[in-house]
Amino acid sequence: MRSSISGIFFLFLFGLPSSTAICQTEKKSPPHLSGFVDFNFYYDTREFSVLTYNILANLPKRFQYFSLTNYQSSNESFDLNSVYAEHNVRWALHKSKPIDLTLQYVMRGGDDNDDFRLGFRWRAHAAKKLFSFFKKLNSSYSINPMFIQFRRNAIPKYMTIIEHVYKINIAPKALDRRIYIGGFIDQNFQYDGRGGLSFKWVTEHQLGLRIIDELYAILEYRINDFFTEDSYGLGYGLEYKIIF
Repeated sequence: MRSSISGIFFLFLFGLPSSTAICQTEKKSPPHLSGFVDFNFYYDTREFSVLTYNILANLPKRFQYFSLTNYQSSNESFDLNSVYAEHNVRWALHKSKPIDLTLQYVMRGGDDNDDFRLGFRWRAHAAKKLFSFFKKLNSSYSINPMFIQFRRNAIPKYMTIIEHVYKINIAPKALDRRIYIGGFIDQNFQYDGRGGLSFKWVTEHQLGLRIIDELYAILEYRINDFFTEDSYGLGYGLEYKIIF
């Protein structure tokens, strides 16, 4: 079932550029694409390692694709079933408005635990009244509430998570883009069935120091409330980014 779901998702995703190309006349040049791919390897003080790669592609017609994929291994073995991935297709409602509709496919190791989520993202740093504030801080911030979630053999869930993402470039001109702070906060909703609400937090806050070109040394503070033990950890490693 997972292969069929993921096949439909990727057919939709990679069909976007071709569908927009059909709408163009032969006289127009192909639209410019931009984005990045970055690879990260960390060792966590909780005695496991993580390999992560992220992909961002800005597509025609105000579409954007972003994904993250994590592979986790213990000191003893590397288990592919530990994979966790998020694939996001976003569409900006208007070229001058910082609001995006979002479709997210969450893939996990194991059976019947993948999710589709629908929501919207607000890019606060691009809002007219906040643009100058974030520009002075050399920073960005977005918030992405997910209003509905679908899973195979399960009833839909509503208001399941709010994703927060931020980045701050520290004195980019004086330090030649040498240092940044960035990260995410996943605010997971937990309902007790009696009207009560609590949250489980998954968050990573990363300090990056550029060594040469786009190679960075990384130090990361991590919290994962879904771990039964050792929710807090410190990761350190390397990041390499390819920009296109």
